[in-house]
Amino acid sequence: SVYTAMTIAEYYRSMGLKVLLMADSTSRWAQALREMSNRLEELPGPDAFPMDLSAIVANFYARAGFVHLNNNATGSVTFIGTVSPAGGNLKEPVTENTKKVARCFYALEQERADRKRYPAVNPIESYSKYIEYPEFQEYIAKVNEIKTRMLRGKEISEQINILGDDGVPVEYHVTFWKSELIDFVILQQDAFDAIDAVTPLQRQEFMLDRVVNVCRSEFKFDNFLEVMDYFKKMINIFKQMNYSEYE
Repeated sequence: SVYTAMTIAEYYRSMGLKVLLMADSTSRWAQALREMSNRLEELPGPDAFPMDLSAIVANFYARAGFVHLNNNATGSVTFIGTVSPAGGNLKEPVTENTKKVARCFYALEQERADRKRYPAVNPIESYSKYIEYPEFQEYIAKVNEIKTRMLRGKEISEQINILGDDGVPVEYHVTFWKSELIDFVILQQDAFDAIDAVTPLQRQEFMLDRVVNVCRSEFKFDNFLEVMDYFKKMINIFKQMNYSEYE
């Protein structure tokens, strides 16, 4: 069915249309390939998938893209494939090979959904290679800084869970709450709010610059309760800004 769908999408693209094709899920397709390969008695690869699984996935994703037609019109096929690995294991062959090919990867996380943090996308596992393009060069440093702060915040969160609030220095709490500020203000979004549901790039830049300024600031607190109270107020102020009209 994936080949049929892509062929139809290519047909519409040749007519000068913009096509969005979604496959749910490429993991089931790979399992079917594995069963066919097994019955044909081919040499198995990792986890008994076909040896040429990476080439099959790469060739399929390569069929999507933007084209210039002979009549000077343009058309495109955008392909979104969902990968649903058994047990949420992102290290299995289908996910690994898809990540090699796809230039953008959203890692959905059950833990974030359970904590009501939407969209439930893991900011550390997810990535976009489109940011390497020349028009996005100015964002690379900010994105890397945000990702580093989120990673550091996650590490400290695990330490706090093990040692307790009193078991880690106050500076660690400040670093953790800075990552929480980024999470609540930049990464979370209210789909039920008319303004927060759709955010233009200029507004994202505006909010990101202010959040980064806060994260780069030095703070002095006597205990972790002061840290928590201060940053909760900051998060509330920024969230109200997200619900307000831009400028």
